[in-house]
Amino acid sequence: MFEQNQILRTLSALWGRIRLKKRLSDESLPNRTAIARRVCEDFGFVDAKGRAQVATCAKALLKLEARGEITLPAPLNNHAAQASPRLLDEAVAPPVAMPATLDEVEGLAVVRVRTAAQRAVWNTLLHHEHPRGTTTLVGAQLRYLVVSAHGYLGAVGFSAPALRLAAREHFMAWSDAQRQAHLHRIFCLSRFLIRGTCKYLASHVFGRVLKQVPDDCYALYGYHPWLTETYVCARLTGVSTGGASPPL
Repeated sequence: MFEQNQILRTLSALWGRIRLKKRLSDESLPNRTAIARRVCEDFGFVDAKGRAQVATCAKALLKLEARGEITLPAPLNNHAAQASPRLLDEAVAPPVAMPATLDEVEGLAVVRVRTAAQRAVWNTLLHHEHPRGTTTLVGAQLRYLVVSAHGYLGAVGFSAPALRLAAREHFMAWSDAQRQAHLHRIFCLSRFLIRGTCKYLASHVFGRVLKQVPDDCYALYGYHPWLTETYVCARLTGVSTGGASPPL
């Protein structure tokens, strides 16, 4: 069974820091990405599909630098301008002739976002229509668009979970070591948007997307999730009324 690499914890340990500082003294590594890639090779930081966890390792190195424990080369590029999610020039057109009930919806499908164009639609829907707006998902992530013959009916997004969550830890009844090893098996439902007031649509989409997540997660990351968690604004019930989704 694949267990999540504790990259920051490993690099923070005494033996890890000693080994890491030796690698950082290697002047043949020209930039931060090259360092992260070599550190993954040295420490065996790979995901469930055997791919080097370069991005996760790079984030761990940045945290160590922020603590003053290591010094990294200056970044080659300033990515601040790329931080905002890409949006379409205009809001997504509303559904046409939207039925009142689920059984009248034509061509309903839940499609995983795979292209930059699809992601722009996903971002734009959330930006204009979700109470919490769009978001940059972190860690393992999956995005979906709810499509139909009437137009786009919604957007759903999953991402890495909170590092610690008392209710979840109690429910899972796992030790801290088990949590560290298997936290990647938890997915957070970060965004859930249903457009309009089509009766039963929200619950149908929710059930449908949860059936897709395990296989999609395995295809992308090499493992199946065990649990999905989410959050609901304290002033709301989290129950879909007439098809409109709660602000997740």
